[in-house]
Amino acid sequence: MKSKKNEELNFLYLNNQNSEDSKNKKTTSKKKKQKKSKKKVKEQHIDESFNFENEIVIGVTKIPKEKEKKITSKNNKKSRNKSVDNKKGADKKSAPKNKKNKKETKKKRIIKKILKWTSLIIVLLVALVFFMMSPLFNVTEITVLGNNGVSTETIISLSQIEIGSNIYKTSKEIIRKGIKENAYIESIEVKRRLPNKIELEVKERKTSYMLEYGGSFAYINNQGYILEVSNEKLDVPIIEGYTTNIEELQAGNRLNKEDLTRLETILKITESKESNEILEKINRINIEDKQNYTLKMEEEKKTVYLGDATKLNSRMVYLKAILEDTKGLTGEIFISGDLVKEKAFFRQAQ
Repeated sequence: MKSKKNEELNFLYLNNQNSEDSKNKKTTSKKKKQKKSKKKVKEQHIDESFNFENEIVIGVTKIPKEKEKKITSKNNKKSRNKSVDNKKGADKKSAPKNKKNKKETKKKRIIKKILKWTSLIIVLLVALVFFMMSPLFNVTEITVLGNNGVSTETIISLSQIEIGSNIYKTSKEIIRKGIKENAYIESIEVKRRLPNKIELEVKERKTSYMLEYGGSFAYINNQGYILEVSNEKLDVPIIEGYTTNIEELQAGNRLNKEDLTRLETILKITESKESNEILEKINRINIEDKQNYTLKMEEEKKTVYLGDATKLNSRMVYLKAILEDTKGLTGEIFISGDLVKEKAFFRQAQ
């Protein structure tokens, strides 16, 4: 009986142990499963906590994709700028040397270019000078244009140009000065007709009046230049009453200032419209008294008192009328007054 009980007790004990073991195993397996599940939940929780697209972590704002891209690009730029700054900082030390070297190389290049161009220009100039001095440019012909009073031979001799000389040897200014030594030459234009001809175009002064002294005559033009002193009397009016010294009456000289101002009045008299017909009859003009210019007509045997030569046109009209009315009579014509208060009149010689 005892043995049966013992067996039953052992059986029960074993069953209990097995059940406990199974329970323990189950509990351990459950615990393991729980731990695994907890780990998975934690990992999921961790993954999901840093998934900014789906969840919001407490204390951290959710950043959109566009902003995230901008931030990353900014960070990249900053890193690049830092690297560039580091490079610049490293290059700053070598920069002055590089600049100096560049400046020196530029200067050297510029100097080389200048030297090349100057040497080329010098070579061209030398070649040009040699070409200009060649016999091709030796003068073979000189032509003179515009001369009436002065002969062609005189002008060529004054120019000092020689046949066979180089066309460029004598300067134009020297040629002009030489020709203008003749008082009749007012201006001269020198033209080189390449390769071997020279053309001289002159403008001459014309004798408009004469000054009489000691049986000689000084020819002057309308600008008061003394052109020539001669014994020959020309068919032009003689100016009397001048103040220029006789010693100064030489070719190339000019009348003094006082005579030049009075000459201007004479030009007004002779160039007025109404005096065209009368001018040929005037033989002498006396300028001694500025307030009363005197005209002498030898063929008409009349003397005209013109006054200060103001209102010339109206005075010439009166003179023309009186000359027509007094043909063949000798006497004096007075048109020197105001012509408004005083009338022009003729006084016959007795």
